Amino acid sequence: YFSNNSEMSAKQTFDWTDNENNKISQLHDFTEAFLTPSHLTHMLTKYIVLNETGKYLMVLRPYQFYAVEAIVEQVKTTTDSGYIWHTTGSGKTLTSFKAAQIMTSLSEVDKVVFVVDRKDLDYQTALEFNAFVKGSVDSTDNTSMLFHQLLDKPMKGKKVNQNRNIKLVVTTLQKLNNVVTKQRYLKEMQSLQDKRIVFIFDECHRSQFGDTHKNITEFFNNAQLFGFTGTPIFADNAVAKNSVKRTTKDLFGECLHPYVIVDAIRDANVLKFAIEYVGRYQYKDGSNNNLDIEVEDIDTKELLTSPARLDKITDYIISQHNRKTHSREFNAMFCVSSVAELIQYYELFAAKKAQGKHNLKIATIFSYEANEEEEYELGNSDDPSIKEASVKYLNEGQAVKLHSRDKLDDYNAMFGTSYSTKGSKLFEDYYKNISKRVKAKEIDILLVVNMFLTGFDAPKLNTLYVCIFRSIV
Repeated sequence: YFSNNSEMSAKQTFDWTDNENNKISQLHDFTEAFLTPSHLTHMLTKYIVLNETGKYLMVLRPYQFYAVEAIVEQVKTTTDSGYIWHTTGSGKTLTSFKAAQIMTSLSEVDKVVFVVDRKDLDYQTALEFNAFVKGSVDSTDNTSMLFHQLLDKPMKGKKVNQNRNIKLVVTTLQKLNNVVTKQRYLKEMQSLQDKRIVFIFDECHRSQFGDTHKNITEFFNNAQLFGFTGTPIFADNAVAKNSVKRTTKDLFGECLHPYVIVDAIRDANVLKFAIEYVGRYQYKDGSNNNLDIEVEDIDTKELLTSPARLDKITDYIISQHNRKTHSREFNAMFCVSSVAELIQYYELFAAKKAQGKHNLKIATIFSYEANEEEEYELGNSDDPSIKEASVKYLNEGQAVKLHSRDKLDDYNAMFGTSYSTKGSKLFEDYYKNISKRVKAKEIDILLVVNMFLTGFDAPKLNTLYVCIFRSIV
């Protein structure tokens, strides 16, 4: 089956499956499972979505259908929580949206809150949700706005349509934690403590293992929590906190539906991975054994972040990029571990472009909230551009701190824009613009730290460059 529209062909059909992801390929079995009046009515009235952005129909795949059904059934019949284990790239955004949308129609549910762990995902999720149904979701700009939306209170100076009655809110984990812990909100928030609120946590393997989870569950007495993850935490990969290892099951309860990477590759719902390892260190004696860079007499970080190595990696990417992206039919992302390293790569690409060694459009972005305190102290910096920018302070013998993102100013020159990364609102405008340009393939390589690696849909992005800081066993 498939959604019949001009954007798709019969090649993009889905095999119906049972709840355990086994294909139902015999016509008689398919007829009994799919072509019954009750199931067809269910699919037509609940599980077809009109994408407002692309103006085409979408229909849920079987694993999405079973996941939504499991969540809705859990809400209707129990007060238990649960989690969905669906692999990265399998369409968790659509699944979670449909679950949230159906739950907002249930009279027993007072509010559905979709929670992400970074502000960039807040914007991305609201964008995707509103693409499915225009105006279906309110996104929160700050904690005060979340507070007013949860209580259905109009904000001063904000035009509010009193008839909207939107029950679905998208917000960040940080703002949700603020609204249940900050004293100025608690008095009025107490009216929600016994309300039936359903929380959906995106990428719950990252966000739900700290004090915030405890704060939320202790504040809301009748909350149900549902987590979506492609990589759940089990006992064998759990990290101890205060000598206690907690798993996804410990926090959310049972897995309501699994759809793992093996299932997705088998069904051709995600692309296969082609992984290449480049530039492994070897012993000078010519042996085939990889050098163990963790030995005592080698400073691993110094070795792997040396200017010579970064220069070689930059040259490799320049030389191989056309091959990797099929003559730039696609584009790429370059993921690095720190802002300091990102800047080094950024400037290497810029210098080589000035030398005529490439004509790639390079842009960069990193999470300003996570890295707000990452800065350079002038007295300890070997970067000549930082010293030149503050020569007057050098003369006065003062140490100066400069945020690293202040140096990233080529973007406006490249696209004739005037965005700034100084301040959250200006940064958000920059984020929105750069995400559109990546999707439109106007950027060849996007350098990132902590951003765009999850929850970002860019169909023309086919290559991910990653610098590995330790040996692979």
